[in-house]
Amino acid sequence: MKSFLQEVSFGLSKKNKKLSSKWFYDFKGSKLFEQITKLKEYYPARTERKILRDNKIEIANKIGKGAVLIEPGAGDIKKIEIFLSSLDKPKKYIPLDISEDYIIKISQSFKKKFPKVAITPKGYDFSGSDKLPFKINSSENIIIFFPGSTIGNFEKKDAVKFLKMLKMKFKAKKIIIGADLIKDIPTLISAYNDKKGVTAKFNKNILQRMNTELGTNINLNFYKHLAIYNKSKKRIEMRLKAKKNNNIRINGSKYSIKKNEEIHTENSHKYTIKSFRNLANEAGWKVKKTWVDDKKLFSVHFLDLSL
Repeated sequence: MKSFLQEVSFGLSKKNKKLSSKWFYDFKGSKLFEQITKLKEYYPARTERKILRDNKIEIANKIGKGAVLIEPGAGDIKKIEIFLSSLDKPKKYIPLDISEDYIIKISQSFKKKFPKVAITPKGYDFSGSDKLPFKINSSENIIIFFPGSTIGNFEKKDAVKFLKMLKMKFKAKKIIIGADLIKDIPTLISAYNDKKGVTAKFNKNILQRMNTELGTNINLNFYKHLAIYNKSKKRIEMRLKAKKNNNIRINGSKYSIKKNEEIHTENSHKYTIKSFRNLANEAGWKVKKTWVDDKKLFSVHFLDLSL
């Protein structure tokens, strides 16, 4: 797996500069995202939680007995709590997050709530190629829980690759996955550009992390947070736009950023029910059930491998 330094250096050396959104999530970034999920504008989190609450019994029935639940990019692990108590004798819960300190700390209170479930938090970058930090028993009822529309952060080819990896590497039998739906543009943009400026802080945190971990001297005030909707690619794009010419120095190299130049930091692809089903099919999964809220803002899908 490429290091933070390697990925930042590569991304800034490109003509169309970019940084991977996975590097948002140090401890501070994870806490900022927690705040985002509570914002009025950020409909995905509360809508998905309602879908999970309203359908938790059906979800539990589909998951089945003795589940081993694995949650890549687990974050604050609050969504699985909605239906975990409805499951039939779940064996294990393994929350994975790129921020190891954060996931270990956040899991402490969770263990007290579910003492009969073996809970093992691990620091892990699920987008990389590193070996899993735990052993997989392919004979177990392995369920991937992947909420929050994180699938939308991937380009289509990478989303297909990721879904294939879940069955090959994680030996998953079933997946519960969230996918944000295409809707009116103002609603989409406001979800990624809130009035309180929390998302702007979250976006700029990648620059702060570069200062802290890579020794850069970036003035965060030189950059403006942008959230735009790319209609042709059906995705929200987050960017950092330079307000003035500036140089970023990393490990002896200098990267010149011109005024009005943008650094692309995140994509969030939006789906229709049909386009998501096609994506799952391409990766070898079958969508057996889809749950959608009344306003058709968000979707949760149950995938398995059977025909």
